Amino acid sequence: MSTLRIGGIASGFDTEQIVRDLMRVERLKVDKLFQNKQIIEWKKEQFRESINSVRSFRDNYFNVLRPQTNMMSSAALKKVKATSGDTDLVTVTANSDALVGNSTFKVLQSAKTAVAASQGLTSQVGSADAITSLTITDTKNAIGVTLNGVTKNITITAGDYDSLDDLKGEIQGKLDAAFGEGRIVVGETDSRLTFNPQHASDTLGFFSNTYTSNGEVNEADILAVLKITSGLSNRLNLNDSLEAVSSKLQGGPLDFGEGDGSSFSLKINGKEIVLNKTDTFKAVIDKINTSGAGVHASYSTFSDTITIKSLATGAGHITTDNGGNFFSALGITVNEENGKMGESGRDAVFEINGVQGVRSSNTFAVDGITYTINKEIEEGSPSAAVNISTEVNTDGIFDTIEKFVNDYNSLIDGINGKLSEELFRGFFPLTDEQKESMSEKEIELWEEKAKSGMMRKEPALENMLREMRSALYDKVGDFHLTELGIQTSSNYLDKGKLVLTNGGSTLRDAIAANPDKVMEIFTKRSDIAYSPNLTAEQRAQRYTDSGLAHRLSDILNNNIRTTRDNSGRKGVLLERTGIEGDITQFNNYLDRQINDVNKRIDRVNEMLIRKEEQYHRQFTSMEKALQQLYSQGDWLSMQMNSMSQMNR
Repeated sequence: MSTLRIGGIASGFDTEQIVRDLMRVERLKVDKLFQNKQIIEWKKEQFRESINSVRSFRDNYFNVLRPQTNMMSSAALKKVKATSGDTDLVTVTANSDALVGNSTFKVLQSAKTAVAASQGLTSQVGSADAITSLTITDTKNAIGVTLNGVTKNITITAGDYDSLDDLKGEIQGKLDAAFGEGRIVVGETDSRLTFNPQHASDTLGFFSNTYTSNGEVNEADILAVLKITSGLSNRLNLNDSLEAVSSKLQGGPLDFGEGDGSSFSLKINGKEIVLNKTDTFKAVIDKINTSGAGVHASYSTFSDTITIKSLATGAGHITTDNGGNFFSALGITVNEENGKMGESGRDAVFEINGVQGVRSSNTFAVDGITYTINKEIEEGSPSAAVNISTEVNTDGIFDTIEKFVNDYNSLIDGINGKLSEELFRGFFPLTDEQKESMSEKEIELWEEKAKSGMMRKEPALENMLREMRSALYDKVGDFHLTELGIQTSSNYLDKGKLVLTNGGSTLRDAIAANPDKVMEIFTKRSDIAYSPNLTAEQRAQRYTDSGLAHRLSDILNNNIRTTRDNSGRKGVLLERTGIEGDITQFNNYLDRQINDVNKRIDRVNEMLIRKEEQYHRQFTSMEKALQQLYSQGDWLSMQMNSMSQMNR
């Protein structure tokens, strides 16, 4: 709460301004503390950027969840390339366990899923009942006809027709004129009209805009006369209810069972599924697909068929209890004795070097090679023998090591850049008051220099880089990294970067000559597992027994480990500055320094408040003294004037 003060009444001084000027000098102490705090925060920010770089490098190259780039794993450095002599028949890939050499592969039969499929689901499009009236009324004689998505309106001549044959001829002529002769054939059976498209895949539908009036069927409408429901189609509508679908099925209607007849259940591969009259046809399909029965059902409007396939290939049938007459109404044959429906699945049968094998899938692994059969081969029609060759993937191994070297160089280059960054000692963080007198560009240039050198010669990072260089320089058993054509740059400005000698050709030759040796230099594993609590002797033994990748991994873990050792400490860098997402984000050395500065700022602010109050009290006392002096002067002046008048 601010205090209203009116100063300078007696002295005429602007005491408020004088106090502000005095306090400006006093506040330099707080400004200095704020600058110190900002420097620590900048340092923490840059430190965490370096930690994130280290974490990214570790997660890419020393992570068991990424075997293809994990330099501690043989999967990254023992790459085998497999080649098929006929990729149309079979494709192959090899993992690090695959044997190098040639083999022959023959498909005796491919694997196949069990499948059950209907023919045509819907009944023939036409009159539901016998046509009893042959009177076509004017204005209610237009039919909308849709054929394969193309809709045309045909208008039948109004009047009375002597016979159904005459009416059929009238309709046939209009359809031929609209869609072409023979595209839709009108037939007659038992006083009912039928409409047959030229092709089984044709989608045909009828509608009329005057079919209903006030919610009731208009008996004078031409479709009502023809005993055809408006919207009738030779395809099922996925949004129709199961009850509506039931009336359109050739093998229908569905038996909804006893009781209220609103639902029934069926089993597929032993999984029970409950279907309701009100379920849409799409919902029915979804229930089958999510039932856990291991099948997938789908409806094709093109072929007007429903297909149910096993999710997995292999020998076996899809079984059902038919739920009354559900599948038979859909046109799918069910064996009443065993509940099997459709065609059975089958296993893949093959030969490798004359030895026969059987698998339930067309993709399978044998001796480190994954085979994928791409053609359907029927039983009794074996394929020709295909040559499969496997060889060391020199290019793949080289690319992995080259990328590792490049990323290692990028990591240490970024950290070394921070460690050697120039420190501009005269550039301190700007106060708010200083920023007010500067342009944005001036502030940007100033802070660029003020932030420079925050991590110059930072001991924790220097120690980490020194250990990494030593780990790569020391021998692994009798092998040295230089034998692979990888050595430290001779340019001191590179500060430990790795280079591939002879443009990488030495490394390629080493991989081709002895890939196991290359792998061992990186992936050799000690019997002593990593732990932050190892004794000095155990650490030394683990270091000696380990390959380069394990050595580097240990060093990085010692610096950015999020687990604690027996003394409660995490990684060296995390203890120093912390990292987001971990408890050290707010509990670390630099944050503790920031908290100390904040406490000092609070104490100094309290002192400044008291100092400001003291100045105001002093000026108030001065004003009172001056007021008293002026009053006394006025009294003396009055007394002297009185005496002067008495002496006259």
